[in-house]
Amino acid sequence: MLKVAIEIPIKARPSERVPNKNWRALCGKPLAFWLLDELAEGCPAEWDLWVDSERVDEDRRITDRYGDRFKFHHRDPWFASNAANGNHLIHQFAVSHPGYEIYGQAFVTAVGLRSSTICRALERIKPGGRDSVLLATNETGWWWFNGRAVNYDPDVPAGLPRSQDAQVLKETTGFYAIRRDVLFETGCRVGRDPAFEIITTDEALDIDTADDLASAAHLLLQRGGAMAQGTTGPDPLHCEH
Repeated sequence: MLKVAIEIPIKARPSERVPNKNWRALCGKPLAFWLLDELAEGCPAEWDLWVDSERVDEDRRITDRYGDRFKFHHRDPWFASNAANGNHLIHQFAVSHPGYEIYGQAFVTAVGLRSSTICRALERIKPGGRDSVLLATNETGWWWFNGRAVNYDPDVPAGLPRSQDAQVLKETTGFYAIRRDVLFETGCRVGRDPAFEIITTDEALDIDTADDLASAAHLLLQRGGAMAQGTTGPDPLHCEH
């Protein structure tokens, strides 16, 4: 079996748009626990799950809940700044822990992501497969970027397909995985020959704004998450009692 590490960035510095985002109450438990629960319960025991933060030693909530299921990586201050992106984080993690064959990166803001999806995605980069994998949704319609059409030719008479045939893949930001050799060669979490694991819009939901929190609460309530936690109350964002 391939040696797999899943890096889970949890920034301790407060979010600018959603204060205390990772630890906000969401349908009965802190937001971060939705994905951490999913990984702890659904990922193979042979995988190493690493929480990556600049202050992991000051917060015992994770070890109190999960025991030794998660390992901890203490990131340098620069990697907790706004200058650092996902490529920086996974590369600095791999440099510190070079003994793995596959490196994954999962974000706790993807509260609807399933561990079965992560396991299925990693199947795509076993020996003989693609060099990396990322999650995406299949979108239709006519798309533009930087003033140019992406998936059709607006200035060609025959360049206008039916909208349902004008498909594009939209990258989501919940999970990435890449082979060690490609990560060290490129410094990036997506290689030159990536696979795309298509997911539902529910799994693609990422918490970035207060409106996203409300959407997540609606999704989790639909799944029965709050009821499973034994919670009640009119506000699902703050339903801990």
